[in-house]
Amino acid sequence: MDDICMEKIDVVILAGGKGSRLYPLTKDIPKPLVRIGELPVLGHIVKYFGHFGIKNVKVLVGYKGDAIREYFRDNFKEMNIECIDTGEDSDTAERLWQIRKAVSDRFILSYSDVLSNINLDNEVSFHIKKGKVGTMGLVPLRTSYGILSLDDNDIAVDYVEKPVFYDYWMNCGLFIFEKALFDYWDWKNTDFSKGMLVKLAKLSQLSGYKHQGFWSGMDTIRENEILNELWKKNEAEWAVWK
Repeated sequence: MDDICMEKIDVVILAGGKGSRLYPLTKDIPKPLVRIGELPVLGHIVKYFGHFGIKNVKVLVGYKGDAIREYFRDNFKEMNIECIDTGEDSDTAERLWQIRKAVSDRFILSYSDVLSNINLDNEVSFHIKKGKVGTMGLVPLRTSYGILSLDDNDIAVDYVEKPVFYDYWMNCGLFIFEKALFDYWDWKNTDFSKGMLVKLAKLSQLSGYKHQGFWSGMDTIRENEILNELWKKNEAEWAVWK
């Protein structure tokens, strides 16, 4: 199996979205700069990667990208962080296509609004062992709605509020790709999730790394409040660097 050298692996962070569901927190700042404790969520994510020895980070900015550039002018000077303007209205595929020649032969792709304590060393080792173009980090499927189970006569037999389904797995927003990814599709005319990932799956070029530890998105004000509460109580499991 290949030796792992995290310093040679680029991390690409998608940070160009508007974060409308976090309004009014995003009225004056982009979503990646919304704070959890004293750090913006993007700062938490970069610290996570730094803990595993990552040195090179490419932040794909768009909406209010200048604010993100300003943040990195004063922070994380020990890392090589490059903010790349990929447009305010570009989708994921368009953003990635723009930086296809600039990324390392193997690179990590991360959303800018998810936190976890995934062991990155283990996921990279898993990816190398599987030998596929891509690996998608997975967590058990969860829903923010209550689930009612019915019998054959439509009478309730059970009710579970916001269950977690441990037999089903969902995208957790952390991928590992080989640069060969860009050989598989015309990125100018396809959607990343509905096009690229579907095609890789159908070609058996996508593996899934299962994680049952901590994971949370930060897509709503309530989720931001919960993450801030965990941080304040020193229960932030994603803070593997502490």
